[in-house]
Amino acid sequence: MRVWVDIENPPQVRYLLPCARAFAKTGRDVGDTPRDYGSTFELLRSEGVGFYPVGSSFGKSRRRKVIGVARRSHDLLGLFRSLGPPDAMLSASRAAALATRVLGIPGFTISDYEHVNLRIFSVAQIYTMFPDVIDARAYERKGLKPEKLIPFHGLKEDISFSGIDIDAVRAHVFPRNDDRPIILFRPPAEESHYYRARSKELALELLRHLAEERDALLVFSSRYPWQRQYVDRLVWPTPPVVLERALPFVSLLKGVDAVVSSGGTMVREAAYLGIPAFSILQSAIGDVDRYLERIGRLSLIASREDFAKIDVHRAVRRPILQTNPNLVDEVVQRITATVRGRVPRSTRQVRRTTPSR
Repeated sequence: MRVWVDIENPPQVRYLLPCARAFAKTGRDVGDTPRDYGSTFELLRSEGVGFYPVGSSFGKSRRRKVIGVARRSHDLLGLFRSLGPPDAMLSASRAAALATRVLGIPGFTISDYEHVNLRIFSVAQIYTMFPDVIDARAYERKGLKPEKLIPFHGLKEDISFSGIDIDAVRAHVFPRNDDRPIILFRPPAEESHYYRARSKELALELLRHLAEERDALLVFSSRYPWQRQYVDRLVWPTPPVVLERALPFVSLLKGVDAVVSSGGTMVREAAYLGIPAFSILQSAIGDVDRYLERIGRLSLIASREDFAKIDVHRAVRRPILQTNPNLVDEVVQRITATVRGRVPRSTRQVRRTTPSR
């Protein structure tokens, strides 16, 4: 069986790469097609992964996104005409979903945020795997058929942290002159389709608040290069540390005392590791974040009045939240069981080429 893993952004590297490696360990033929977006290539190369690059950033406008998805889907199909089609594809990308529909192969995605636009996944009849803390009806209301929904016990972070000896990873050491706590700050994903302008407004309000408070060192992890201006135009008692390159995510998270993020993977990873985590997302809040809030792992910040919740001096780290240590294997087994027997192997014409590094 030949499985293709398509990766569109840096956070997807965290949970799709462990799945790709798990497939390879079972003897499956695995290929990777990342998009040139953010630090995606850098992260894959740091892991020694060879890949076939396909596509780049789409831009912020709806028109550019539509064109970008169509073009990238076309390019994926061109690659598969050259290499031969896979038997299945695992991805969170719309371009890959369209490609699986054209190829007539099963597509799979792992979702932990039910408020994304899932229309293409519905049309392409993608199998959607999701944490069972999310109400399946949320996906059904998005047009996904019940038979295409695969709930699992655990969180996506069980996959991201699989195979990592977290205790053995050294915390990244940031330069500082005192013992002030370190806050890792992640601004909104302003090019995402679910972005709301209020998320940026609240992020800027909080940055001004942190600059005025003067009781913490800020580490700024931008999603886009131009977001650096958000900290550059403020007066800080100590200049923030602006990350210019991707750091190993476990080392990065272990090196800070709190994480503030406008939703996304990073804040959930922090909550999973037991690091005080605060979400300033102003788009719809997903069931996973609600679950993390209920168990005391995540604080939701909705307005300036909530800034007092970010008291890193009193915040305490908690044990790692390991909800399902076998989740990677379960995902691989479920995909394999679904795909097996659909297409005779003899009909798959595969041509070998050397991937990029």
